[in-house]
Amino acid sequence: RGGRFLPYARDDKPAFAADLTYCTNYQSETCCGRANSDQARLDMRNLALNGAPETCPETWAMHFACSGCDPAVSAKPAPTVMCRRACDAVYDACGSAYVGIDPQADVLAPCSLERRDLLCSRLSEFVSDGAELCREAGFAVAEAGDCFEGQPEGVKRSKSAKSSSSSKSSSSSSKKSPSKKSKGDQKRRQKQWFEAYLADLKRRYRHLRKRYGVVADLILVAPFLSLTLTLGKTFSRRLARARRIAHVREAAAVAAEQRRRL
Repeated sequence: RGGRFLPYARDDKPAFAADLTYCTNYQSETCCGRANSDQARLDMRNLALNGAPETCPETWAMHFACSGCDPAVSAKPAPTVMCRRACDAVYDACGSAYVGIDPQADVLAPCSLERRDLLCSRLSEFVSDGAELCREAGFAVAEAGDCFEGQPEGVKRSKSAKSSSSSKSSSSSSKKSPSKKSKGDQKRRQKQWFEAYLADLKRRYRHLRKRYGVVADLILVAPFLSLTLTLGKTFSRRLARARRIAHVREAAAVAAEQRRRL
């Protein structure tokens, strides 16, 4: 899936996974493997070691870390659509926990010992509500409807949920049948990609602004200033060289004129 999730252990279709160390609700039908579930446990440990309230680690894992193991989620393209009430639940449970930016995935994540995060802040200081939390964590947000909410660890998924996930995966696979795309579709996709790229740049700037304040502006402006200075120096050197060449040519012309007169 990319983003905040590690590569899946199974690329073809969800199946039984006996090696899950967490997120076992989805063990009977999942694309996750041990590495995916270990990542969920690692998130829980990092939260517990960085000032998280007692209920925060399990709430984070239930709604965020284990979401990628749901077969209905793995069958859909990223980003995962998270229910607003799930976002609010994580925000309420983890408001005082310390979080930072995962530089590899560029999403909000628990402050990590493995990444040696130096700049971490409380979640409530980084985002203002649950919806913003989900978006910064790499999810899309929906008020209700077809969205992920999660289940507590140890609660088996209902048959209706399994059947709905299988039907969603089959429908999504049927939609993937190859078809020729018109130029209009290509232009629309390019426009969507460009808009998403600009939105990502704005989000990264907000991250820098929140973490570094006015220094973020200097960080962004510094490359342009450096480029301007480099171009200015190059122009000055070329102008001086052109003047030297013109002076030499003028002197040569004067000398030639003097020789002609003699």
